[in-house]
Amino acid sequence: MTRARRPAVLAGAAVVSVVLAGCSAPGSGSLPGVHVLVLQYRSDIAPHRVQLEVVNGSKQTIVVDEASLGGSGYSPALRWADSDPAEIGAGATVDLPAALTTAGCSTPEALSAHLRLSDGTTRTVRAVDSHGTLAVLHRQNCFAATAARTATVAFAGFSDHGRTAELDLSVRGGAHVDDGLTIEHVLPTTLLSPSDEATTWRLDRRFTADGTLTLTAAPTRCDLHAVAEDKVGAVLQVQVRLADGTSGTVNATAPAALKNRILAWIVRACGTG
Repeated sequence: MTRARRPAVLAGAAVVSVVLAGCSAPGSGSLPGVHVLVLQYRSDIAPHRVQLEVVNGSKQTIVVDEASLGGSGYSPALRWADSDPAEIGAGATVDLPAALTTAGCSTPEALSAHLRLSDGTTRTVRAVDSHGTLAVLHRQNCFAATAARTATVAFAGFSDHGRTAELDLSVRGGAHVDDGLTIEHVLPTTLLSPSDEATTWRLDRRFTADGTLTLTAAPTRCDLHAVAEDKVGAVLQVQVRLADGTSGTVNATAPAALKNRILAWIVRACGTG
């Protein structure tokens, strides 16, 4: 029995068992009416993944056991698999989450999705990244990999001081830490903002060894519904500059336990619980 997924539409029409796979199999061709869209929702940012949205525009129900995407610039190929297949009725779509792997920092090839049917044949369908999601993610991930040779930045600590709190960032040197890395600023989030009401935490601190940074924060807004529904409020976007002058953003994501403490503090600080 297939599980419901987002969105889940099941149909009782004739079923074609389909596997989207990155490897080839005997026999290949197309599957008319079926294509794959690449999306990323806010809830996908912290877990570092995208959605492979399978769009079934054919007149048959298809069953997807495994999905992967070629030409994304990531290796191994972005892939979804589940022991419980996704059943997609005629005219329906289903989102299949695929974790981002390692970005290969050469020019990505053309996207493609390869569909292997239950009889072992492989079908190739169109893959579309209409919002440029993968291009942005690929560029960010390649910059982060380059920056990590000098240093990495982690969301390492949190302390509650009533209406304000301190957020600790840990900087850990890499193989080329002597080159130096400058943290220019950190952007506010949907949950956390500078306590002095500035638009960013302006820092301009250069590191040539391990170190720490402390940011003083206040709740961005006191909206209990927004707090409960938050997906990215504990992901700090850190703007860094490398020794060669290249600038970019790296994400410092709070671990789950730390995020829970932040959420509880916001509720207390706002007087809503």
